[in-house]
Amino acid sequence: MMTGRLHPYLPELTIRDYNTYLRYRRGVKYQLYLEYGLFAFSLLRCKGAGAALALLSDSLAGRQATCQEIRLPGSLERVPVMCQTRGIRLAAQIEVLMSWHRLQDRRPAELPLRLKVQRLIQRMALYRAYRKAVQEEPALERIFYQQRAQAVAQHQLRGQNYAVASEPMSNVYGALFSVLAPDDAVQRKNMRYIGSCIGKAFYLLDKAARHHLDQKEDRYNVFLANGLSGEAAKENARRQAIAAINDLSRVYTLMDVKLNRTLLDNIMVLGLRDTVDPLEHGSWDLNWELPS
Repeated sequence: MMTGRLHPYLPELTIRDYNTYLRYRRGVKYQLYLEYGLFAFSLLRCKGAGAALALLSDSLAGRQATCQEIRLPGSLERVPVMCQTRGIRLAAQIEVLMSWHRLQDRRPAELPLRLKVQRLIQRMALYRAYRKAVQEEPALERIFYQQRAQAVAQHQLRGQNYAVASEPMSNVYGALFSVLAPDDAVQRKNMRYIGSCIGKAFYLLDKAARHHLDQKEDRYNVFLANGLSGEAAKENARRQAIAAINDLSRVYTLMDVKLNRTLLDNIMVLGLRDTVDPLEHGSWDLNWELPS
């Protein structure tokens, strides 16, 4: 699950929006520490997706976050942090749940011994935080399990249909994004559609990137099922992902964003398009780390 790809396009980000984004990102990290403890804070990388989710939730509802000077664990310096809005709490819960289920993505038998031990330690460290997040958002956890069962069934069938193969992740993202929307039927429907498009795009990009490894390990991959080479899979995934991002962009422009519009436009339009098809043709490093 690649929520790390939900990030702003930095070359077009204003200083003001850049600072808002950083403060929200620190806010989600600090919320992880407050709600789920030091293990969750240390284990979860929170590279940016959590900030985008928190921003979406608070900005759609018109909730103005409070900024405070806080010393984050492991740092001697006090930094400005957005604090404890509903959007930030939801984003922290989603980070925990998605990280837990990311640990289940590969069966232990498929991993080398070093990674088996590492995965076991991570699961033990995250388990208490995961159980707490499940109690807080049981509906989200049901979605994860339902779609995981559907994904397993599809992998066994080894189908060739791209829409069917991407449906479990599309449904998960649709559910996550609908939770972020305010209590309004139209907003929730639109957010579910936006999340579904993102889930489809990320699934296809993931599978194209894993083409060689899945082929080597004889794992199901929809591109392999269609007989595509690695390069053809990447080009196919790029075309389908661009179409999905274009679809969600049309719906996103209809959303009533009450706060941080320019920042969210950057993330949801430029950032997503740059993820799928780099706007500077590879000259921008998507793995570049924002400071904490």
